[in-house]
Order: sequence, then C-alpha cells, then structure tokens
Amino acid sequence: MKRLSVMMILLFCVGFAYAQKGKVTQASSYFTSGKLDQAKKMIDEAIQHEACVNFDKAYFVKGQIYQAIYESQIPDYKKLDPNALNVAWEAYQKVIELDVKGKYTKKLATQYKNLIIDFTNKGVEYYEVEDFANALASFERVLEIENSPILTQEAPAKIDTVVIFNAGVAAQRAGDFVKAEKFYKETLKYDYESARAYAMLSNALKEQGKTEEAVKYLHEGYELYPDNSYMLVELINYYLLGGEPEKAETYLDAAIKQDPKNASFYRAKGTLYEKMEQPEKAADMYKQALELDPTDFYAQYNLGNIELTKVINFHKQVIDIIDVNEYNKGMEKVFSGYEAVIPYFERALELNPTEKNTISTLKELYFKLRDKKPEYMKKYEEMQAKMGQAE
Repeated sequence: MKRLSVMMILLFCVGFAYAQKGKVTQASSYFTSGKLDQAKKMIDEAIQHEACVNFDKAYFVKGQIYQAIYESQIPDYKKLDPNALNVAWEAYQKVIELDVKGKYTKKLATQYKNLIIDFTNKGVEYYEVEDFANALASFERVLEIENSPILTQEAPAKIDTVVIFNAGVAAQRAGDFVKAEKFYKETLKYDYESARAYAMLSNALKEQGKTEEAVKYLHEGYELYPDNSYMLVELINYYLLGGEPEKAETYLDAAIKQDPKNASFYRAKGTLYEKMEQPEKAADMYKQALELDPTDFYAQYNLGNIELTKVINFHKQVIDIIDVNEYNKGMEKVFSGYEAVIPYFERALELNPTEKNTISTLKELYFKLRDKKPEYMKKYEEMQAKMGQAE
C-alpha cells in the first residue's frame, strides 16, 4: 500500500510537470492566434514552475510573445509590459544557454533579424525623447545582435554603418565621449558620414582633453572634404575660440566663398578682427553682416561697441588737453560722438529688448547727455527701470 502511494505521488508530479509544459503549448497557441494578453499570462505562469525552468521551448515561446507585445500596434497589448523588448532578448539568451543541440538556432535567427529592426526603432524612440543613454544601449544591442553567432553562421556580420554612427551620436549626447570616440573612429573606417564623423570625433576628443588629436582629425577632415560647411564651421570655431584666432581667417574666407550670403560668417570674421585688434576691418565685416541680415543682434551690438570705443578713446585724449578753448571744443566733439553712437544701441535694443549690456550702455549714454537734451534724462530713467526688470 505504501509503495502504491509513492507511485501515485510520482505519477501526480509527472502529470503536473506535463501540465506546466502543456501551458507552454497553450501559450504558443494564444500567441499564434494573436491573443497576446492570454499568451503572456499563460507563459508567465508556466515558466515559474520548476518543470519549465530548464525548458528551452518555454523561453523561446516567451521571447516570441514579449517581442510581439513590443511590436504590437494595439495600445492595450503594448501596455502589457513597457520593457517587453528587453524581456524578449533575455528569454532568447536563455534559449541559447539551454539549447545545447541547436534545435532553435534557425528559429532564433528569424527572431534576431526582427530584433535588429525592433532595437533600432527603440533606439530612435529613446533618442527622440532625449533619453540618450538608453538610445545608446539600444543601438549597441543592434550591433551585438548583428555580430551574434546566431546570424554570423549564416553569413558574415553586417557592417551597419548607420547604427554605428548613431551609436556615436547617442554616446556623445549622453556624455560618454569614450564610446563616442570609439564609434566615430569605426564609422570612419567605412567612409560613412565622414565629414560629420570627423567633426564630431574631434569634438568627442576635445571633451576628453585630447586637444592635439582633436585638431589632427579636424584638419584631416577638412583636407578630405574642403567643401563641407560643417567641417569648416568646426575649424572656424576651434581657432576663433582658441588661442590662435588668426588661423581662423583662412577657413572663414573659404566659408564666405562657399556661402557669400551667410551673414554669420561675416559676423564671425568681425569677431576675429576684433581679437586681432583691427577694429576698422571688424566694423566693415559687421556692416556686411547687417546688410545681409538686418536682424543680427550681435553684429549690431558689436558694431556699436566699436564706434563707442572710438569715442571713449577720443574722450581720454581730450581730458589731457590743457588749453581751455581747445578742451571745450574737444568736449563738444566728444558729446557729439556719444550722441552719434546712441542709434547703434537703440537698434540693438529693438532686436533684443531684454539684453542687459545694451540697456546698461544706453543708460550710461543717456546719463552723459542728460544736460544736452531734456528727453535724454527721461530715456535714462526708462533704462534704469528696464535694468530693474532685467535683474
């Protein structure tokens, strides 16, 4: 009798185990018929049982179901698991671990090809909402899948230059400049988006403090793509903002030759000449910029500043004049000069009504001229009120 009881228990255990594996079959059936909610519920129940812990089919079916949840266009199915794609990937990894005879290799290859599309789309989704770390992780997963033995045994690994480049961009936006450098250098091997890759690689290197290498890639890129405006702008910015601004002139001239109607290049050249202490040339560049774009605030403000500096320097000379008559004549010219400068800054204020430096400059000019015309005192008070609002 006791032996019979033991046999009954064993039969019950075997039957229960088959029942759990039967749930896997049922889950697969629900999946095939498109009932993903029921399929998910059934596979989640089955896979928790010890009978299915090492059952490769259970994990393959789970992968299929969760991958379908991610791919589904039905919102209610989509909501079943926001992390469905990663769950599917993990399930397939478990299949590989358990499938020692390789029964699922071909089936996995089919799923992997779809996973490439899925993770690429997921990376784009993350990028569009500016979740750059997860975008990078998704693009890295695509590259991992493409180089997986599951696919490479059928054909050599695909060189997915688009994803490699996008991984670099996502890494850079995520602040991972080491990975950005790695992916951009890989992009250059395959001559994809080369001009941009050179420029962005240079930036990633600069962020790591690798200045010499950054400049080297900038120059290499420009030599290969001299007509690429992106590369030109990067070179211009590098020298204009660095310690050798005079070297920017060659690249600015090239940029102006390429795009003579681009006001920003003339403004940049004006900035360059200011750094080189050539104010007359700078003023000429700002005037050309304003001819092309009358709304360019910086060109307008900088031009006004050059004219104001001339008056201030002349004022300093007049102060040293000993002869009273000559001094008075000089001061008349000084005040006329200050008055002549006002329109530059009034126009700048029209273009940017809240810019503090413009308001402050006008306030000082109106105050200097308060005794010349009554309206200047009123304007001074207006600027003073604006300063309070801007703070």
